[in-house]
Amino acid sequence: MASNKLRVQAYNYVMILLCASIHIFIGVYFTFLGIYSIVALSVFDVSVYLIAFFINKAGKTRLTGFIVTFKVITYSFIATILFGAGVNAQLLALAAMLPAALHLDFTKMQRICIVASIPFIINLQLLLPTMLTPILDMSDDMFLGIFFANVVALGSIASVALNTVITGKIAERHAKEIDNFKHISNTDPLTGLNNRRYAENFFEKLTDEDFPLLFGMIDIDDFKHVNDTFGHEAGDAVLKSVAEILRNNSRKTDLACRWGGEEFLIGLSKCSLERGLGILEKIRHIIEHEVINTESGGIKITITCGVAAATDGDIKTALSECDKKLYDGKRSGKNQIVV
Repeated sequence: MASNKLRVQAYNYVMILLCASIHIFIGVYFTFLGIYSIVALSVFDVSVYLIAFFINKAGKTRLTGFIVTFKVITYSFIATILFGAGVNAQLLALAAMLPAALHLDFTKMQRICIVASIPFIINLQLLLPTMLTPILDMSDDMFLGIFFANVVALGSIASVALNTVITGKIAERHAKEIDNFKHISNTDPLTGLNNRRYAENFFEKLTDEDFPLLFGMIDIDDFKHVNDTFGHEAGDAVLKSVAEILRNNSRKTDLACRWGGEEFLIGLSKCSLERGLGILEKIRHIIEHEVINTESGGIKITITCGVAAATDGDIKTALSECDKKLYDGKRSGKNQIVV
């Protein structure tokens, strides 16, 4: 909805600028011809578009669109009555109505009615000089005829170009919003590490080339004691510190995520058991010797990690085995890697 309003607002600005420029040019032209009644009319028209500009700026895009479209159609009738059909002023209705049907927030039926009424309005204006004598009758003025014809061409080109550019920009912004939404939905808000949702998507995208995949299920030892003794803010600092260590000691092709609570999961792709244990032991060692600064003072923690390999693509079994090994490690003294 916001994107469509942006597109309509941009269209309105272009049409206002184009129409105001036309009337300024017409005013200057008739000043040289000495026909000041047309100059006064041009000044009035520019004033209307100036008002439309501020209405559009206020966000009332539909009202602005109606004002601009109605003003152009009205002017095309007035110009035809004043100057005759030979100046091509009736084509201004085409330049106003067709882009309006494309850009403004109309229903499908309203758009059909607008497009269907274009031939009627143009032909009616062609018949006007046969029913009414043009007041100034400048049908032979080649300059005006060429001028209005080029205005219609320019307006049509500007409308199509604007639609292409704005639609592209909106699509680009939507793509960025979708990417941002994906990032938010896949990221743990506290630690900035990937979350369980991301891990599940990671598993679905795995190919045979990613195996063997070595999993390490990591749990912070006595985390409840940290919260109870130092407070939840200190507990959050501990979680962030562990997440940062996991992030710094894993590759882009690896998985490192907060699995839930004080549990973290690391998945090492194309990794042998020997090499994986070396990486996990390094992480355990860093965490054991890390002093985490909090408002309650420095805190030292340890982790326990259960390890299992998924060699045949059976992720579920490997994760279940990780859990079992993790709790074996908890029961047998903590602060260790259990295979």
